[in-house]
Amino acid sequence: MKFVKFVRNCLSLMLSLIVLVAFCSSSVIVNADENYILTGTAHVQNIGNVSGRSENGMLVLGTEGQSLRLEQICVSLLNNTGFDGGLQYRVHIQNNGWTDWTDQGNPAGTSGSSLRLEAVQFRLTGRLAVNYDVLYMAHIQDYGDSQGWVSNGVIAGTTGESKRIEEIKIKLALKNSNYQDANVTYRVHRQDYGWEVGWKSNGEVSGTTGEGKRLEAICLTVSATNKTGGVIYRTHVQDKGWMPWVDSGTVSGTQGSGKRLEAIEIELTGDLADMYDICYRVHVQGIGWLNWAHNGEMAGTGGLALRLEAIQIVLVAKGAQPADIVCGVSSATSSSSFDSSNMSALLSAGVYHGWITVGSDIRYLDGTHFMDGSVLINGVNFLFVNCALQRNANEVIGSVLYKTNNDGAIYRSVDGSRPLVALTFDDGPTSYTSDILDILDSNNAVATFFVCGSLAAARPGLIQRENSLGCEIGNHTYDHTTLTKVSADVIQSELSRTDSAVEAAIGTPTSIMRPPGGEFNDTVCAAVGRPLVTWSIDTRDWEHRNAAKTIAAVCDHVRSGDIVLMHDRLKSTVTACRTIIPTLISRGYQLVTVDELALLRNGGMNSGTVYRSFR
Repeated sequence: MKFVKFVRNCLSLMLSLIVLVAFCSSSVIVNADENYILTGTAHVQNIGNVSGRSENGMLVLGTEGQSLRLEQICVSLLNNTGFDGGLQYRVHIQNNGWTDWTDQGNPAGTSGSSLRLEAVQFRLTGRLAVNYDVLYMAHIQDYGDSQGWVSNGVIAGTTGESKRIEEIKIKLALKNSNYQDANVTYRVHRQDYGWEVGWKSNGEVSGTTGEGKRLEAICLTVSATNKTGGVIYRTHVQDKGWMPWVDSGTVSGTQGSGKRLEAIEIELTGDLADMYDICYRVHVQGIGWLNWAHNGEMAGTGGLALRLEAIQIVLVAKGAQPADIVCGVSSATSSSSFDSSNMSALLSAGVYHGWITVGSDIRYLDGTHFMDGSVLINGVNFLFVNCALQRNANEVIGSVLYKTNNDGAIYRSVDGSRPLVALTFDDGPTSYTSDILDILDSNNAVATFFVCGSLAAARPGLIQRENSLGCEIGNHTYDHTTLTKVSADVIQSELSRTDSAVEAAIGTPTSIMRPPGGEFNDTVCAAVGRPLVTWSIDTRDWEHRNAAKTIAAVCDHVRSGDIVLMHDRLKSTVTACRTIIPTLISRGYQLVTVDELALLRNGGMNSGTVYRSFR
């Protein structure tokens, strides 16, 4: 028996050694917690297929210091974590662009075609993605490892620069809650110099100052090993205006066109937006460094033809500030009178950027609008003098909308350079409308209510309260009639009867309308005699009547300029609003009416035109 046991032990040991040798020949990488194994191969220029190697718990594919391109990769993950899920990846190939996402164990790229890999993305799936992060770093031609580690689908490498990836490092890590794991990297394309060699990160200056060189494009990434989400951004380009929003790792701006960047907006998405603020400031031609902007605010100028010359970007924990930001306004500047002679003191006190001095005038950065009288800035009223400004009840000055009382006193201001969202409610007023108004009131927020005339006539008190809180009242027909199925005369009757009900309650009719079901045609557009407003986010709260789904529809997808559709006839929507409204405000969004959104983003609306958003 002892001999048999001895033989069994020997066989077991031999089998273990065989398995170990087999794994080592395939480049086995074992994490410190021994819950996974990464293996892989890479097709390398002039060499062919090369097994990955282990370096400090990482899988390393390719070469460094030999100037050899990666042409194809194949990575496998042996998952012993106890969580379901696996690994996926895709690559950006010279002349071909992005491949489809590939499951682990399958090749991505080419062999025998002499085409370089230029960028790569990795992501985890299933419950594995909930508990682990995949981190990776690309060694890029001319740039080396300067981009640093990225994670969970963020682009590593470059696109549009014809730069090869020479090496890729990959590892897994358990998720944790350490804020220090957050990282932002960025680099700019500069006049005469082209792309910066190496990436800047976490507040470093990217670009130049004192050289008169314009920024022409920018690329940035954000990653945090403990949260999902990413970053979106857009730039304002000379002669082109605002470019489309792009995702992390994508170039915004132009290359080879000699066009200056004039402004930029940057926003976080997903869980990152809940945990962090992204702060950024720019160095502007002839002005210097502007104050910090945050979470989608505009940094730069519009209409002044001034170039951006440098930028700093930093991630901070939610509610924190970069080291050199001074929040609020000091008591020394909150005096009853304030003129251009000490404008610099106002700016240095940390108020929102945008106002400059031109001679004896105080102007917004578009160069055309002047400040005068009492203006609310960061919660403090300033009296500006020596400038001529005629104010009425609803006026846009620069990119700021001021709402004033009859006596000229400002009771509300909206900064159009910051993120804006219009919440809208259809089919009321109902018994639940009062609850919605309570939530808006307690959060100092407003919304637009598209009311049915028959219900407005029955509940004039709710129409009055909507109006008194600064909310907008729109027309939703008298009986919720589908307008595409009736004549122009019926359309006009439906709207006229609703206007009469609203005017009886608050003294003025409606000025915008929403067709029931969002259905319209040429006849409808011609007959309504006012702008038509639909939506860019449909919560479908009427269909599922589930508060959690309504919350997710808004909070997981909202962007500045959106018009959100909900209904104030549902109890579930009331419940959802108790989360949606304070959440949006905490993320830096200003909740505005549709009319306010249109004024600030589009200069207003035209009769007979359909508007679904103002992104």
